[in-house]
Amino acid sequence: MLFTKKIKLSISIAIFLMFSSLTIAQETKEKNYDKGFKFGFGINGGLPTDNAYNFSLGADARLQYDLSQRTSLTLTTGFTNLFIDDNVKDLGFIPVKFGFKAFVWENRFYVLGEVGAGFAVTNG
Repeated sequence: MLFTKKIKLSISIAIFLMFSSLTIAQETKEKNYDKGFKFGFGINGGLPTDNAYNFSLGADARLQYDLSQRTSLTLTTGFTNLFIDDNVKDLGFIPVKFGFKAFVWENRFYVLGEVGAGFAVTNG
């Protein structure tokens, strides 16, 4: 039970840190945009809407290829674990998703659509 409280506290802190950062970039007007790859990491967590699982926690890695300054292709994978009671094995899965990212409001707001599959693995 104490372990669950520590995990929930860790998730809360991670969510707070994600929304408390501020990034300021200078805007440049270049005629030739250097296309290229970008690599990023992220953490994710969730609370279920039914009683089957207690919570989820995972990490993702994303490879992004910029087609232009406003559009990109993405490939995302990682690992997410769905935690159940202590007497039942947890369920983990590895997502593999392909996506398209487009800035729709200047360079401040973008939409990202992804499609893919999750490959289940049992933990415990």
